[in-house]
Amino acid sequence: MRSWTASPELGRRGMLLGGLALGGHVALAGCATLPEAAACGPAPAGQRLWLLDAGWHTEIGLPPAALPASLAAIFPDAPLVFFGFGKRDFMLAEARGPAEWLAGPFPGEGAMQVTAWPGPPAGALGLAVSSQGLALLGAALAASFAPGPALPSLALIEARAGRRFYIAARGYSLAYTCNSWTAGMLAAAGLNVSAAGVVLARGVTAQAAGLAQACRATARAPVS
Repeated sequence: MRSWTASPELGRRGMLLGGLALGGHVALAGCATLPEAAACGPAPAGQRLWLLDAGWHTEIGLPPAALPASLAAIFPDAPLVFFGFGKRDFMLAEARGPAEWLAGPFPGEGAMQVTAWPGPPAGALGLAVSSQGLALLGAALAASFAPGPALPSLALIEARAGRRFYIAARGYSLAYTCNSWTAGMLAAAGLNVSAAGVVLARGVTAQAAGLAQACRATARAPVS
């Protein structure tokens, strides 16, 4: 199973959007060297979330057993399930030219992407969390989806195996991006991460990589 966010095409697309949409101080911060993190072993308390940096877009991964029932049911057999937020028409479309890229930073309706992974991708950050933190994160993730008796799907048939889209509770803007959403989720889990001023992926990962419990996934990182 492959994550859509790992696509080289979308990496180039996102980097172009970031350069067009952001001011100099944010762009420079995005180029800063990340703190080093040791290779991941078993989580100290057996509980860990994963932070994926796709170069322009960040997501949070958890095993289904750590998720609320409504979210765990999306991919119940996947070792890990990653969640990401973004602008709906941009996330659902296949880019065909500069006009679509240029429209990316403008406000629009939001979407939640849910992707099944066979394990933590190499380079992802592992962050140990408490049981209470996992419960709070699960509630925050569930609240990111539009309310209703069932999760409001945007794609009844998966365009690619292991990837689905849903209507988000909030819209996208440069004040509420995929990366500020991720930072907010980490803060909800009780981690010392702030969403204030976060636009680029590095605004999230630089904070997370500096946490004492942070580790870096290798190609054979254990799922915990």
